Amino acid sequence: MAVKKNPFINAEPMLEKPVGNKQPRKCILIICEGENTEVDYFKQFRLANVTVMPYGIRMSTTKLIKEVEKKRKEVEKRKKIKFDEIWVVFDKDENTDFEEAIRLAKSMNYKVAYSNQAFEYWFVLHFQDHQGGAMHRNAYAAIINENLQKQKREVCYDAKSKHVSKDMFEIMLASLQVAYDRACRLYALKRKHNQETQESVTTVQHLVKSITGMKTTEEKRKEEQKQKTMQKTKTI
Repeated sequence: MAVKKNPFINAEPMLEKPVGNKQPRKCILIICEGENTEVDYFKQFRLANVTVMPYGIRMSTTKLIKEVEKKRKEVEKRKKIKFDEIWVVFDKDENTDFEEAIRLAKSMNYKVAYSNQAFEYWFVLHFQDHQGGAMHRNAYAAIINENLQKQKREVCYDAKSKHVSKDMFEIMLASLQVAYDRACRLYALKRKHNQETQESVTTVQHLVKSITGMKTTEEKRKEEQKQKTMQKTKTI
């Protein structure tokens, strides 16, 4: 039986440095507060028309934002490229300057993928239709692992090392559309009530959309319906 090719992973490793003078259609710099989880996760998206470069610099919220420009200049000079988008990825955790960091990043024209409480909430949404209520970040790993091990007994997420293995990534990739739909729905609901930064919430889906071009299931349905209507109109 043929294995269905995943559209978000290339068969060949993604080249960080463009060949010759030709640069991919989109080049994304991702500056993360964590050195493992976020970086491990994003570097496994490998598409022919997008170059993704994630870096973890062990700083959070406003301290992280203030380091972004320095890192951008360093990477662009070393790689001889120009970034189309710059994203910062950070968590609420116990930080009191969380919302200030979001405002600061946007004022500097950076795009933000934040989570309250933590990045792993995005992983939780791959397995659980959580409704956005309070959930402490210490509870994430148990939910993630319970569901990972239903797929592959030996696969787990270590909350201490915070590494995302290839097997873990591939299991979650199978539920990416589900997680994307859930995260978009929760964010829209929170935003409607001016609670878009309040626990539990994430905007990691916005970065995933930028990388993959994803759309919600409802958006796809509407587009398909529109195309069918247009085709019917042409035949009349």
